[in-house]
This record gives sequence, C-alpha cells and structure tokens, in this order.
Amino acid sequence: MRKRILCLGGAYAQIPIIKEAKKRNYYIITCDYLPENPGHRFSDEYFNVSTTDYQGILKVAKKVNPDFLVAYASDPAAPIAAYVSEQLGLPSNSYQSVKILSEKDLFRNFLIENSFNTPKHFSLSRNNYLEKKIYSWGLPIIIKPTDSSGSKGVSRVDHYNQIEKAISYAFEFSRNNRIIIEEFIDSRGKQLHGDGFVLNGKLVFSSLGDHWYDSECNPFVPYATTWPSETSNEIIKKVELEVARVIQNIGLKNGPINIEARIDIHGKIFIMEIGPRSGGNFVPQILNYITNFNMVKALLDVLENKIIEIPDIPIKHGAYYVIHSNTTGTLSGLSINSKISPFIKEFHQYINLGEKVIPFTGANAAIGILLLTFNNREEMKYYIKNMKKFITLKILKT
Repeated sequence: MRKRILCLGGAYAQIPIIKEAKKRNYYIITCDYLPENPGHRFSDEYFNVSTTDYQGILKVAKKVNPDFLVAYASDPAAPIAAYVSEQLGLPSNSYQSVKILSEKDLFRNFLIENSFNTPKHFSLSRNNYLEKKIYSWGLPIIIKPTDSSGSKGVSRVDHYNQIEKAISYAFEFSRNNRIIIEEFIDSRGKQLHGDGFVLNGKLVFSSLGDHWYDSECNPFVPYATTWPSETSNEIIKKVELEVARVIQNIGLKNGPINIEARIDIHGKIFIMEIGPRSGGNFVPQILNYITNFNMVKALLDVLENKIIEIPDIPIKHGAYYVIHSNTTGTLSGLSINSKISPFIKEFHQYINLGEKVIPFTGANAAIGILLLTFNNREEMKYYIKNMKKFITLKILKT
C-alpha cells in the first residue's frame, strides 16, 4: 500500500518535498488556501484549507489518514503540523518545542531561562497600551511580529517618533496579535544564516553562510546568502555548539532547522532564530550542491526510520540570490546576462511577465530565485555584489 503524506502548502518553496515524495510513490495530499499554487499539480489530492487553521488541518488529516505530515520550509505551518501529528500519533517533534521556536517572544524567554545571550526585549498585544519603558531605552531598536516569517513587518527604529508607525506595521503581519520590541544587536561582520539537521536530539549537520541586504529596499530582508561564511571556523564551531545546546534544552528530536545568528561587537554569540523547518529561498537545494547533503531526502528518510548519512566533503562556494525590485509596477521584461550562465544551477521565476511587482520589503516580494555555485570566494562576492549588472528588469511603474 502506498504511504500517504499530507503536505501543508503548495507554493514554489514546497515543491522539492512534494517531488521527493512523488519519487517514492507516496500518495500526496496538499493543503492550503490557494488552489493556483504550483505544487498542487504534483499532488494526488488537494484541500482548500489554510495551513494556519489548526482545527481545519486536523479535520483534513483525520479524513485522509496520512502516514506523515510535513510543513516543509514554512514557518506559519510548522506548529500546526506538529500539533496535528501529536494529536494523531504521527512522527513529529513535540508541539511545545516547535511552538517555542516559531514565536519570537516565547523563544527569547526560553533563551533567557536557559542562560543564552539574547537581546533585551518585551512583547505587546493589541490590548496593551504602549509601555513607557520603551522610551527609556537607547536607540536603535527592532520592532517585529512574533509569528511572521520572511522579514515581513520588521522595522528598525532610530527615532522615537517612528515607534508608533513601526508598531502598526508589525501588527499588520501578526496572526497572533503579538509583536516584540527588542534592542538592536550590532553585528561584527555579516549575520550568519544557514540550515542544519537534527537526528535523535543532536545537531548532526550545519552549514552557515553570510546574509546580504539591500539597503535601498529594506535593510532587514536578505536578498542573498553566500556559503561558506567568512567568519572563522573557530567562531562557527562555537555558534554550532550554542545551536546544539538550544536543540538539547528545547527537546527537538529530528528534522531540518533554519539558523540565524549574530556575533556582536564584543564577540558574544546571539542565536537570533532557529526555525523548526528547512530554509526558504531553496536553501536546502543550494546546500545539496555545495555539501552533497540532501536534506529533503533526509527529512523523509528520518520519518521512515532509515539511516541518515552525513557526507564529509570540503564545502564548495555557492549562494542563492533573490531577484527583486525596489519599485511597484508591472513586470514587462526579465533577462539574465550570459556571463553568469555558467554559475547558475537553478532558476525559479515566481512573477511572470504582465504580473504585478512590489518593493522587496519581505520575502513575499521576490520575483525569482537563482541558485549559483562558484569557483572561489572572490568570484562569488563579485557576482553577488554586482548582480544587478547582470540581471535586467523592465518594470512599468503604476
């Protein structure tokens, strides 16, 4: 009998797990509120239910009786996948551990309680008045939703008269009606970013690179990550030890994680986020090219209780690059210079000609994704830094 897998989501980001399940001859059920999402083309069955609807997804799962339930590369769906799996006795991390990792204020409190470095912070709900203590803090500060993803709703506040606007903006992207206000951690070097894999409660794989930001659009929405990081191996190992300690203390057992960390100007390590899912922007795919570790395959292997093998090879140079715009309009042209063709492994176009483009203020505004490998660091940094010279966008302003 074919194994049945319920995949929460059918967007571009979910296609790799759907295709891997198809290779294994699973009966695939996809579920979200957008019937036009491309992943549904690969499924055997589709349900029009939001992936953030706890009871709706539980009802679907009871109806289709899956062997496994996954929320691949999706922050909002991860807690629901864990909750439903726990209710039905399916393989999963505990709902409590996933919930803490998925909500920024809960994660910050967990870090404090377990003696990790963490920014000074507090959270607000819609029913709270604006606490006066925020005005006693030094600036800058960061204001963001507690449960959003893709850097949506995030603002840096440099002047006190920006606070209320930043709070309103954060609430626009908060599903649980809570936002977090925290001190800004000035980073020594670029922010670290990458994916890891947990097996039997241990961090068995980790690959960290460097985030790149476009200050013309939003300085908190990364448009690229380059691997390996320029940070020293000694510091990377210390960061990985801190991540491993989080995993152990929080009780996460198996599966992929997405990591963001900062080293402050005093050399202190701050684990900014650990997402209980694979990274977006096709991070697992570029890591497969440069490390030879297939995390999509490993995710299904661990659900099937198969042996996971971690390759031990020197990491190659690689990156994802988000094709983006800083203006609103209609996409009338997109061309890629042949000079970068030798480096391109995959190209995923999200927005087609004639469709609307919005400024890159969140990951949802991406026009497309390039996955690239390079011969050396200098070559990689040159092309990532100058990519706008090699990608031509034609946007009719509206």
